[in-house]
Amino acid sequence: MFVITGTPGTGKTTIAKLIAKRLELPLIEVNKLVKQKKLYTGTEGGSLVVDMAKLKKELRGFDGVVEGHVLCELKLPATALVFRASPLALRKRLAPRKYPKQKVLDNLEAEALDYCAIKATENYSRIIQIDTTGLTPAKSTSIALNYLKRGGSDFVDWSEYFLSVRV
Repeated sequence: MFVITGTPGTGKTTIAKLIAKRLELPLIEVNKLVKQKKLYTGTEGGSLVVDMAKLKKELRGFDGVVEGHVLCELKLPATALVFRASPLALRKRLAPRKYPKQKVLDNLEAEALDYCAIKATENYSRIIQIDTTGLTPAKSTSIALNYLKRGGSDFVDWSEYFLSVRV
């Protein structure tokens, strides 16, 4: 199993589809699965609150690609690909989604503070970070597959953006 996680707007869904196709593996998009199987406990700020125990049970025994931002918080027997993007790029990518201002700020802060990378490090034995800033989905896919095959990871540090991010 390969887990693809990261802050919203980093390209997870698009790239996960490309990786699954290239590796000829089935794909689970966690957001869709949570809605279909009602794997949530309620809502908070307009978003579903995922029941992590139910999600983990649902994913047990799956052999393929699993994509979702909450996966960094779930311990699974998998390699985790953590997609990253500069907070400035994320702000532009999130703008068309019409998220509330606070949700955008929360996501930019999470990226600047390495939230998904840190949580993934706590939950997975192999972590690969991929900086998608300025890359096409095809190029990001190529880099991810190369890192999976040959090893490697991008070094990502957005701390310089933390105090400069404005919505």
